[in-house]
Amino acid sequence: MFIGSAGPGKGSVRIVPLGGTGDVTKNMFVYEYCYDGKLKDILLVDCGIGFPDPDMYGVDLVIPDVRYLMNKKEMIRGLVFTHGHDDHIGAIPYIYPKLGKIPMWATPLTAAFANVKLKEIKIKEKVTTVGFDKEIQIGPFRVSFVRMTHSVPDTANLIIETPVGIFYHGSDFKFDFNPLDGKLSEIEKINAVGKKGVLCLLTDCLGSERSGFTPSEQKIGDVLEHEIALCPGKFLFTTQSSNISRIQRAIEIALRSGRQIAFIGRSVNKNVEAALDLGYMRFPRDKVVRDRDLRKVPAIKQFLVVAGAQGQPESALVRVANDNHSFVSLNAGDTVLFSADPIPGNENAVNDVIDQIYRTGARVSYTTIMEDLHVSGHGSQGDHMLLLSALGPQYVFPIGGTARHIVNYRTVASEIGFSKNNLLVPEEGEILEFKKFQKPRVAETISLENILVDGLGVGDVGAIVLHDRQTIAQEGIVVVVVPIDRKSGRIIGEPDIISRGFVYIKESTALLERAKRLVIGCLKTKKNRIRDWRYIRELVEDNLQQFLRKETGRQPLIVPVVLEV
Repeated sequence: MFIGSAGPGKGSVRIVPLGGTGDVTKNMFVYEYCYDGKLKDILLVDCGIGFPDPDMYGVDLVIPDVRYLMNKKEMIRGLVFTHGHDDHIGAIPYIYPKLGKIPMWATPLTAAFANVKLKEIKIKEKVTTVGFDKEIQIGPFRVSFVRMTHSVPDTANLIIETPVGIFYHGSDFKFDFNPLDGKLSEIEKINAVGKKGVLCLLTDCLGSERSGFTPSEQKIGDVLEHEIALCPGKFLFTTQSSNISRIQRAIEIALRSGRQIAFIGRSVNKNVEAALDLGYMRFPRDKVVRDRDLRKVPAIKQFLVVAGAQGQPESALVRVANDNHSFVSLNAGDTVLFSADPIPGNENAVNDVIDQIYRTGARVSYTTIMEDLHVSGHGSQGDHMLLLSALGPQYVFPIGGTARHIVNYRTVASEIGFSKNNLLVPEEGEILEFKKFQKPRVAETISLENILVDGLGVGDVGAIVLHDRQTIAQEGIVVVVVPIDRKSGRIIGEPDIISRGFVYIKESTALLERAKRLVIGCLKTKKNRIRDWRYIRELVEDNLQQFLRKETGRQPLIVPVVLEV
């Protein structure tokens, strides 16, 4: 029993999804314990990044909106991570400093990956390592870890026991009955908690469109061996940098083929180093070549593990494809193998880098044209049915998928007799509240935004800046420089109009001359307010916007500049 267990109607648990609902990435969930209507304790689960949409020009990453937590920091008892993929741990460098020095826990490899990210931003605090055989008490939350197979070792689902009931946080998983590391999903733990009674299952639903069970990672080995044998040049292998088991398998095959290994890209180097330290990877160190020494190794002897399978703009693979890498270039006879599918929303970025690789003359192998290059780490319909049947939860909350995945999951659940009425699908920002002997309800709705990371800036690129970038990209920009006498406030020269991405200046002289006359005319009629520089800028922008829209049908970004002389 929990000390201070709530009686009927007194205690409640609220789930606040800050990311990971209606979306595949940016996973972050808040579990709140309230007593007599007052918030007492908060448990955080995961803290991941998302990837920008194609129209988010210049944006590097998207992270969860944690404004909701800013006035509740003293109630946060800790943060627990489920596994080491960036969409679950990647936002730590940006969000942890805002939360204060809260304790963090994760299984060994997940903790190692997270600690690498904390070290990079010079944060001394570390994620505490927890074994799968341990339980931790975090305020009123008792958390235990269930080993699950996924595309990164040490993946865990969480059993979260609360005074209100048991929640099973089933983020990314599948049931691989022949995993590369030999460590099976802990079905016996799942059965045991199912017998105790699960109030709500939060479950990964990303693979709900696929029938059957997701295949084992073992399938990839034969295809990879065949592809390496066909390659007369360098062989570049790219997958998620955290997919340590698959990288280990690829290295073993490459070594048997007589090739030497090099790791290209910071993320893959850091993750491999962490995995080696913990014994999750093993290979002869003398078979590893530094990137700067690759020129000494014949191309046919090179096997390069390269970061950037999702087409990230600054990744090693994109720089290699664009012939912008210091030590690696592509030529005819080389092969680049993608052992990863694009994360939903990243398809354009991945296709762009594939096209660029083709232009170099290298051969590209990817899942659209060849089977068995990638095996999903997410369960299919059979996996979902197995977990749902073993747990027998009262309610189910599908997470980590888009609308179509949630709808398909609803169908899967109904096929094994689960009531659709007990399937919870909150909209973004809706907070679910659970009380004993009561049906869950939406207790509150909060406003959430995508927090954009652009270079060193976090959150300083908002909707207005993003709209301006989209306008520039689609319609172009027109800069109007108006020379004004500082003392008299009169125009003392002809405005200068500079156009970029709007019209070709040499062929649009007449249009720009008319635009200049319009600017002069609208300012001459407002002599009594000519000293109000902000008013001048707004006046020029409004008049010129209407004129150019009428004349060209376009709406470029207008930037008036008042030049005081």
